[in-house]
Amino acid sequence: MGRAEELAQSIVHRYLTLVRYQHLRGHQILKAYGISGKQLAVLRYLMESGPRSVGEISRFLYVRDATTSPLLERMENAGHIVRRRCTEDSRKVLVEPTEEGRRLAAIAPMGAISLMRTRLPQLPIEDLERMDEALKGLSEVIEVDESILD
Repeated sequence: MGRAEELAQSIVHRYLTLVRYQHLRGHQILKAYGISGKQLAVLRYLMESGPRSVGEISRFLYVRDATTSPLLERMENAGHIVRRRCTEDSRKVLVEPTEEGRRLAAIAPMGAISLMRTRLPQLPIEDLERMDEALKGLSEVIEVDESILD
């Protein structure tokens, strides 16, 4: 096996390890705390940013509103969030954490995405530029079409 093949195998290995770790970590958090990583991310986002609309939460999670709405319904049924009409625009629904949601977000560990969002900005700009270029290149290799994600 040549050097190019070894490096290609290493890149695939690292990528699959990251995906598998994120998935496994999410299951561990769900089992231990009864809440998914996405739900925890929403709670932490709301705690940092204040009440947000479904659309804003969807953009934060990189998912469609149709995916976010059932997620929020489960969170509301569990007592982690409340939804209320905006006082300035009654067409808009705002989501905010309950005291129980805040408590849970405070005690549960961060998942992989939360850790990246927290720790990446602390790295030197040169490291961030290298990582960004590498991920851009990987996206090109696997022909990622971001337009299908909208």
